[in-house]
Amino acid sequence: MLPYYALLFVTPFHYDPRLGMILFSVGPLIVTPVKLLGVLAVVAAWLAPTPQASPPRLRNPLPLLFLPFALIPIVVSLAFGFGLPADQNQIGQLITATLLFAATRPLVRTNDRIFKTIRALVLGFAFSSLWVYKQYFINHLSRPGGVENESNYEALMLLLCLPMAFWMTKYEQSSRWRRIGLGSCLLLAGGILLTESRTGIIAGSAIGLLTALASKRKLLNIAFLAFIALAATTFGPNGLSERFHSIKFTGNAENGDEQSSRVHVELLKAGIRMMEAHPMFGIGMGRFKELAPEYNPKILQVSNRSYIAHNTFIQIGSERGIPALLLFFAMLLVTFRNFRLARLSSNMSLSALSLSMQISLIGIVIANLTVTADLLPFWLLMILSQNCRELAISEVNVNTVSALATNPRSSPDSVDTLHSNIFAHVQLHKSPRRIAVKPVSPYC
Repeated sequence: MLPYYALLFVTPFHYDPRLGMILFSVGPLIVTPVKLLGVLAVVAAWLAPTPQASPPRLRNPLPLLFLPFALIPIVVSLAFGFGLPADQNQIGQLITATLLFAATRPLVRTNDRIFKTIRALVLGFAFSSLWVYKQYFINHLSRPGGVENESNYEALMLLLCLPMAFWMTKYEQSSRWRRIGLGSCLLLAGGILLTESRTGIIAGSAIGLLTALASKRKLLNIAFLAFIALAATTFGPNGLSERFHSIKFTGNAENGDEQSSRVHVELLKAGIRMMEAHPMFGIGMGRFKELAPEYNPKILQVSNRSYIAHNTFIQIGSERGIPALLLFFAMLLVTFRNFRLARLSSNMSLSALSLSMQISLIGIVIANLTVTADLLPFWLLMILSQNCRELAISEVNVNTVSALATNPRSSPDSVDTLHSNIFAHVQLHKSPRRIAVKPVSPYC
């Protein structure tokens, strides 16, 4: 498991000049130290024995959705002569997703391992946030970009683990880990604030609101959240409030922030026109920035250059086609459903963790409405969702069967109801690889 945990810890540094540097390339494939560690983690996962307490496998539609999403746009781009993206970033993201899936599925098969996985992620991203503090307080950058070298992307990456760090503060059994979770939570939230990313702050506010609404003391936590927001605007970075006042969707831009808002609108129009003109296969991977002015000349009137879509979903739909976008939405729905089922776990820690990752997914979706970011946060949550679901459903089945076996004096009606629920639950989620659950006699 050590190579896997190390891979998760260095995941935020995939663009770092040291860990993300190109060692060599094989055609369109680039090899970096992080990817080498990913290969090592996959090999370790295949060689490691299956944990004894691992749950049975359930049907998993995510690979069936991911394969056409990944392969068809590449084949189409080559078939139409577009070639592969020049920066090779999109291909690298797909390789990263494949490595993570191949390592995570066989390794993270117990509650203990999934909790350690979350610790590694939180520690890695909290450690990476120190680059934001260094750039802001030591290098005196007004909008630090962190290890991602761009403030919006950095804020998005830090958002991924913010709900999980909050989970650590409440549900870790060790007080030491709870303190580490609290420190990580403060580092991540502060890092998002220092980036002055409007996208990150809006998505972070949504995460905070959803967390407050999911708590027992809703009104108290919402009031506390409002106090934090007031303190952030009062004592936060000087340009933070000005950036939110400089949001302009029409007319002439008078400063850089207004221009950014105007460009977002024109890029959205260009992306929609691309999907209207090429609904099936899109314009080709990595070609949005090149062709956007052809579909909306106003982009060059608002700014003197072109941009990527600044919307992950528009970027996918315009470059890969509407079917690819629908496949991606389907993966998101499966992930959300997996977390919803995992929240039914009798293990309170696993249930709360599934809720925190579900909230993280919602926050990431909101953030990606205004940025075209690395899909890594989506892949991490999608892969972990299936493991959480299998662990939760396995515990529900085992605990319910145990309750029937240890309460032989239960009334026949209540026992029959419980037994019917177990049978329906297993039938709903069974797969060819699932271990069959034998009927339990109500009188045993």
